[in-house]
Amino acid sequence: MRFALAWMLGFLTPAVLAAQTGTWTLEQCIDQALKSNIDVQLAGVSAKQAEQNWRNSIAAATPDASINAGQFFQSGRSIDRFTNQFVQTTVSSNNLQLQSSAVLYAGGQIRNGIKQSKYLWLAGESDLKNMEQNTALNVANLFLQIIQAKELKASAEETLKNTDIQLQRTRKLFDAGVVNEGQVLNLEAQKANDQTALTNADNQEILALTNLKMLLRLPSEIAFDIVRPEITLYKPESYPAGQQQLFDSAIKRRPDVQAAVFRHKAAIYARKSARGGMLPVLSVGGNLSTVYSSNAKSVSAMTISGFEPIGRVQGTNEIVEAPSIQYTLQTIDFNKQIKDNFGQSLGFNLSVPVYGKLQARNTAQRASLDEVRAKLSAERAVQSLYTEVVSAYNNFNSAMERYQAAIRAVDAQNRNMDFVKKRFEAGQANVFELQLAQTNETTSRNNLTSVRYEYMFRKMVLDFYLGKPLTL
Repeated sequence: MRFALAWMLGFLTPAVLAAQTGTWTLEQCIDQALKSNIDVQLAGVSAKQAEQNWRNSIAAATPDASINAGQFFQSGRSIDRFTNQFVQTTVSSNNLQLQSSAVLYAGGQIRNGIKQSKYLWLAGESDLKNMEQNTALNVANLFLQIIQAKELKASAEETLKNTDIQLQRTRKLFDAGVVNEGQVLNLEAQKANDQTALTNADNQEILALTNLKMLLRLPSEIAFDIVRPEITLYKPESYPAGQQQLFDSAIKRRPDVQAAVFRHKAAIYARKSARGGMLPVLSVGGNLSTVYSSNAKSVSAMTISGFEPIGRVQGTNEIVEAPSIQYTLQTIDFNKQIKDNFGQSLGFNLSVPVYGKLQARNTAQRASLDEVRAKLSAERAVQSLYTEVVSAYNNFNSAMERYQAAIRAVDAQNRNMDFVKKRFEAGQANVFELQLAQTNETTSRNNLTSVRYEYMFRKMVLDFYLGKPLTL
């Protein structure tokens, strides 16, 4: 059910273009993940199998019909049906038969079995949709991590650049005798630390890109990078919807909850079907048949070849003679035999279970327990969703508060940095104070980047509960 995400993603650009350019948008990454993710593919196969089982259950409720035809040859000694004498000959025959049967009543097993398989199919479709949505969220999360890593890398590059500028300026001051060599050495050490931080940020970006590339199952030889979108920098503010509103919206859309509800309904009909196994079964069957045999003969002509005594007259003792007749036989025509031998039959069969080693009763009891289990699983799915929504809402509020604090921290560190710079340029602050102010500013700026993207992802999750598009 990859199409179920169309309402979230809009029109997707083909991933082929991304493979050619080496840069991927969020929509292209999600599309590729849905095509290549093994868990999504397995869920799709399971959904198709469940659909096929449903179609098979419908077909099982229809009457069956079969046509049988046979060609037989019998050789050796047999009795001629016309002369009633043993003959030594080869007889060929054809049998044709059309038969059909249908179940009229089976205790509701077939009807309930159809409904059970239908809800299992719907549950399979929901499982597929849930796997697709989870995959899309995972891709979006990794995509945000890459953007965050790129910003941290850019921040590290800017910090290194500023440190290098300060180092060059301090060297000139040292050459002029204004500052001592220790301040130069400290800035050189700071530059080395900044280079290390830049290397770590670069590795973090490479790792984030690799993780996303592995999730998309792309070949290692394909150049891979993302297209950085124009991201709206949200102001940290409270979410417009409350917990209950988010839960009410999510429970209508969450496919994992829908799957649990469908399985509960399937278990209900499975229990009804199992109870039907203890009731009588009434079926009807019919048969149409005919036969052709090369040994079926008819008299085509007869010839009197003389007379032969057959007895004497009582009293006179006169001999009684009868003509001796020779018959000419020929095989009855195929069409005539088929018509003359045509027969029909119709019958009803009633099967009443009396004692089946308690198998039907035990099956019904197991089905009842399965229904209870499915009901509890559905209730647990709803409870888990509520816990998830509350947790996501609290995580958003926590991220919002840390985002607000990070903004204040960056503002304070920027003002402190400007103040220390002015003091340093006026000769009222040493390089150690400048380094400390710069380190604090860099740390606050990097922290702001981290909490901003966490805030964006937390907000994206809450938007997802409300059914909003999954976009940056």
